[in-house]
Amino acid sequence: MNALLRQVRSAYSRSRVRFLLLLGLTVLILLVLQFSRTPSVVTVTPVQSTKPLELQPPQSKLTQSKSSPFFNWKNVNIQGMGYVTGLTIAPLSPNDVYVRTDIGGAYRFDAGNNQWLPILDQFDSSFAKGGIGVESIAVDPQKPQRVYVAINRNYVSFKDTDGKTKYKYGAEVMVSEDRGVTWKPTDLAPKNVYLGPNQGYRSEVGERIAIDPNKSSLLYFASRRDGLWKKDGQQNWNRVSGGLPNPNSLPEYKLPNGDDNPDIPGFTFVLFDKRGSKPNTVTQYIYVGIHGSGVWYSADGGTSWNNIAGGVDPLRGAIASDGTLYVNFGTQGSNGKQTSGGLRKYQSNNWTDITPDGQDKIYTGLTVQADQPNTVMTISDRYVYRSTDGGKNWNKQTMYMGAYDANEPKDPANASAPPYYQSYSATGGAAIAIHPSNSQQVWWTNGWGVARTDDVTASTPTYKWLMKNLEELDANLVRVPPKPKAQGGADLLSAVQDMIGFRHLDRNQIPSTKIDPVKIPINPAYKWANPNWQVYPVPFPHVAGASGMDYSYKNPDYAAFVGFHQWQFWPVYGMTKDNGKTWQAFESMPKENLWKGDKSGQEEVIPIGGQIAMSPTNPQNMVWAPTWGGWPHYTTDGGKTWKLAHNLDHPPQPSPYDPQNNDHTHYDALPKAWPNSISPWLSAYILASDRQDPQGKKFYYYDGWTFYYSTDGGANWQKSAAGKFPEWIVRPAIVANPTQTGDVWMSFARNPEDVKTNKLYRSTDSGKTFSPVSTVDSCEFITFGKGASEQKPYIYIFGRVGGAKKDTMYKSVDMGKTWIAISDPNTLLFPGITYLEGDMRSPNLVYAALSGRGIMVGEK
Repeated sequence: MNALLRQVRSAYSRSRVRFLLLLGLTVLILLVLQFSRTPSVVTVTPVQSTKPLELQPPQSKLTQSKSSPFFNWKNVNIQGMGYVTGLTIAPLSPNDVYVRTDIGGAYRFDAGNNQWLPILDQFDSSFAKGGIGVESIAVDPQKPQRVYVAINRNYVSFKDTDGKTKYKYGAEVMVSEDRGVTWKPTDLAPKNVYLGPNQGYRSEVGERIAIDPNKSSLLYFASRRDGLWKKDGQQNWNRVSGGLPNPNSLPEYKLPNGDDNPDIPGFTFVLFDKRGSKPNTVTQYIYVGIHGSGVWYSADGGTSWNNIAGGVDPLRGAIASDGTLYVNFGTQGSNGKQTSGGLRKYQSNNWTDITPDGQDKIYTGLTVQADQPNTVMTISDRYVYRSTDGGKNWNKQTMYMGAYDANEPKDPANASAPPYYQSYSATGGAAIAIHPSNSQQVWWTNGWGVARTDDVTASTPTYKWLMKNLEELDANLVRVPPKPKAQGGADLLSAVQDMIGFRHLDRNQIPSTKIDPVKIPINPAYKWANPNWQVYPVPFPHVAGASGMDYSYKNPDYAAFVGFHQWQFWPVYGMTKDNGKTWQAFESMPKENLWKGDKSGQEEVIPIGGQIAMSPTNPQNMVWAPTWGGWPHYTTDGGKTWKLAHNLDHPPQPSPYDPQNNDHTHYDALPKAWPNSISPWLSAYILASDRQDPQGKKFYYYDGWTFYYSTDGGANWQKSAAGKFPEWIVRPAIVANPTQTGDVWMSFARNPEDVKTNKLYRSTDSGKTFSPVSTVDSCEFITFGKGASEQKPYIYIFGRVGGAKKDTMYKSVDMGKTWIAISDPNTLLFPGITYLEGDMRSPNLVYAALSGRGIMVGEK
């Protein structure tokens, strides 16, 4: 069993918001050096180019001319919705502000257009499968056009403290000589250095990449598990020793839920005091933060090191112009300990505690004014602290960054907030920076985005969101119900992490609200939230995700979603009868009484996440296959009641039969789907309805090995006679042709370690048999859109055709006989793609849901 399956079968964290199993399930070791150029109508090999990677600006102008087959690609306008974990401002180029994110790549601010430029979209699943997580970003202090990022590159094994082998991302430090337009590796990847851009402490720890300010060819990287690394010019990376502690000796921090991948902040920062060193020589005075060990200091350019105490848990550091060292210390609550933190400064060989507001919290961001060594700022959650006397006294500001929130009506609304931002959008502060050229300007980031004030010395500074084209939403899937726009149909509906989803009336406008289903029952274990609550209030006040969504093709006002509360792991679900304008929870959910593992009794289990499919003619008929909490169920009354789905081709009753074995008691039920059972964070599209079945009772299902079909609304299912499909695929997708009943297609997106790609499969007999599509080399995802006639839709795939070496978006106008590339793999490679959806109302319009880069729309 390969490393992927060992990791998949391990116990993933079930409580960390935005841990995103997909990110952990999607890393690929191959870096492909060739890119498909513009082909003509293809089943021929596209011309390959050796052009360097080039990045298009936002609103990507990939269509070179009217005759080019490339679509115009851009983001659906949502803005933000992802953890912006770090912030760097180029000291010699004041307009160059960079941010890094946990799964959504990195951005540079375009001051002229007041928007963000994504600078890592040219890397795709072949480089860093899943979203592009950035653990650090740095700008050369002497050459502002030179930028470095540390991103997830390969797959690394390590031994946990329990002796078990675990798998996580490995690091590559990429360098750009043109502010992020083109990139090349610095070859850290062969060293198998551990990386965790979406792990714990991702927002608390500062920049792990550091460039010597006197000799900018000298580069350092402070890693979580593998110590401190150094590279000088064209030399190889080497680990720094000189008395530094062994990284294997550093403590791990396991959360109470038993997270299988414990957090090790490890080596957290490298800082240089450039005073006393000459230009073009190695800076002699260097500080290194090591969580669990303390701050270490070198006075000989990193040859030897000494611990200077001050605290054992340094997170971020900052050096003032007079050499004063400021350090945030802290540890998240874990290992039975409470969260603790503080801020100290090191001056004249002495540490002074300057914690602004108690030591029961972690202080994350830290910045010092370039020309005033006593002006320092830090943040903790939604509070910003500023001192002008070196930490003796502090001013505290409560951040209010949400729009009007009916749940918190006393909180002032921030005029710059998108309308769906709630009051808690001010929480989770990560990075803060005083602009080196304009000390009135301060930049701030958190789990929603980036904000800035231009009047930090005002009595109450005004922070405004700067979010245009910063799209870090983690999108699971897109649905386009075919209600005509002229009759009030929305451009699209989306199912996403953190916000449940949106109705996008206009893809170019920010949604006015998110999906807020009324009457979702409160988890009884969490009555402390409000003892009087029986159902969650609207707008939904917590972080929740939708893992599955479907609509009724002939009744496009109707749609339904299923998901989960990302804090409490409580079911979240609902139906709309007005094309997504309003949503209401089903009257019930498919509960089951199952035996406990020790057979000490039964307990009620409830459905968490999973997939849902809706009849094309009768929206009251739905099938729900949950991720956790029971077997697939169906309803014929809109969710008032649910019944167990049965397998007509079930195996014989187990003998001996154990009535206290849940598998035995469900031997004749439709089996659980392995890909769908891994985690609610991962959407596996294993369930679909036939869009053109006249009776509206035909459904399709895939359990990870076997295809099933139902002709009675999901009550009973039969096995397909189809041959062997690719196995152990975590994200298969069933897609039914919306113009022809019984025409079913299946794609199998390859797993992180899979160099081998998977074919596209088609059935023309309602899933009874399948055959590979000969004109497609490989297919990650497939969808249909409006074509030239009602009976011949366009087909869109993300995959490879005609011998191409790079995944590309293709369109077919003849049901898969020939294909046209509609994206340029040199500029846009859809990092972390999770789903495709075409529009059956408009030709040449297709959407791609991305893990960490929002939703892309392509049109021509």
